[in-house]
Amino acid sequence: MEPNQVAAPAMSSNRDALPLTRSSPNRVHMGRHLSGLIRRTITSVTEPLSPTRAEWDIELAAPTSDLHKTRKGADSLTKALARPPTPPQPRNLDNLPPELHMVLLQHLDFVDIHNLRRTCKYWHNFANPHLVRAIWGKEMFEYILTRHCRLCMAYRPKASARLPTTPRDAGYPLSSRCVQCAVQARDGTFRIGRKTKLGNFADYWVCRWCGWPVTENTGAEHPQFHKRCYTRYAIGMLFFFLLGWLQLFLGIVASAMCWRYFRGDKLVLGPTITGFLLMWLCVFLIGFQRNGARVYHWALLLELIIVGLWVAPVYSISKHFNNRHPSKPTRTTMALIGTNMAFRLLNIMGNIVLLCDYDRAAHYLPQIPIWRAFTNPLVTALILWTWPMHAARIPSHYSSGRGGIV
Repeated sequence: MEPNQVAAPAMSSNRDALPLTRSSPNRVHMGRHLSGLIRRTITSVTEPLSPTRAEWDIELAAPTSDLHKTRKGADSLTKALARPPTPPQPRNLDNLPPELHMVLLQHLDFVDIHNLRRTCKYWHNFANPHLVRAIWGKEMFEYILTRHCRLCMAYRPKASARLPTTPRDAGYPLSSRCVQCAVQARDGTFRIGRKTKLGNFADYWVCRWCGWPVTENTGAEHPQFHKRCYTRYAIGMLFFFLLGWLQLFLGIVASAMCWRYFRGDKLVLGPTITGFLLMWLCVFLIGFQRNGARVYHWALLLELIIVGLWVAPVYSISKHFNNRHPSKPTRTTMALIGTNMAFRLLNIMGNIVLLCDYDRAAHYLPQIPIWRAFTNPLVTALILWTWPMHAARIPSHYSSGRGGIV
């Protein structure tokens, strides 16, 4: 055997020899697929692409996530187009910018700004006193607020229409009160027969008829009355004078008729004489009382006694009416006695009103109940009937139990 000759393997059997490594069918298929991918890759790099082919490859090469985002954006756009449009924001005062709110405050007065601050929390915090003071200025801010009533917020530019205020008062500069609120409060600020200071720091009398300060020129004759109030007072005095003489005339004539036609009747003679004397005592008590004296209780007592004394004569004279045709003097006497007793009853009612410390100035309050609108004229008529000087002869130191205004 030659040295370079390769020795053939020995055959152990008649069958052909098997390969050293055997490939499975799956591995063979994978190899063919890989060979095809390599050839396509080489072809795509060496051969130029047409525009259509390149656009198509770009679409195929698009990542899955980008395709998902593209589809999601398209769906969102479709939904947005199908959704109804959002309604516009309502146009109201609160949606305006703060700059316009500042301009708005510059065109409002103090009362409007105060009411605007009470509408909501935003305006209460926005239109605060510091901002309003910065808009108006310090001097104008104090000038306007001192001329507003802190209770009713009414603007009172006239000094005589409000009470005075100073920086020492609580709440300054919004610390003043108007005359109307002071009268309505009935806290003793205005007392009849005394002077009071108003916004101009001048002293004014309080009217004895209505209880309001006399700020107009009334003259030297009646400085403690308004002109209109003094006219009413004078008319009341005139009616009191006329009705007083009429009442005195009725008392004298009724007594004289009883003495003339019923002298023999003891039930008529004795009571009429006593009543006649008490009538003059009552006239003396009312007509000659000193200024400021309160004799309503004595006058009431005398009136009750006089009316009680006339009961017996009425009872005795009324027996003559059992006849179908009473005499003319009997009818006249009964008419005079009845009228006189009616006047005495009105005197009793009037003295009761005066005895109860009735506050007649309350008729002229700014706000009164509805029922007072009907009772005030009746009570005033009783006072004028009984003693109209009640409005002018109350002493300045007298103070009613209902606020000091009598």
